[in-house]
Amino acid sequence: GLLKNGGYVTADEDGHLLLTDLGLEIATKINERHRVISELLIKIGVDRKTAEEDACKIEHAISDTSFAAIKAHLEKAGMLD
Repeated sequence: GLLKNGGYVTADEDGHLLLTDLGLEIATKINERHRVISELLIKIGVDRKTAEEDACKIEHAISDTSFAAIKAHLEKAGMLD
């Protein structure tokens, strides 16, 4: 209900959920944050399981400004695949 009311998903006649353009934009943003933060944590020595779990928490709380700075730093250092 929250996702539908927020305009992130719609439901077809069979009840299948479909992402709206806004939903896809948010999902893409969160996915990128998860990938970059997980990769950073792994590269600094955190085991993969913990890095994935922590990235799930951080990706929703980090500001756009801080995330952009981290991503730019990693790209400049050649640390992003």
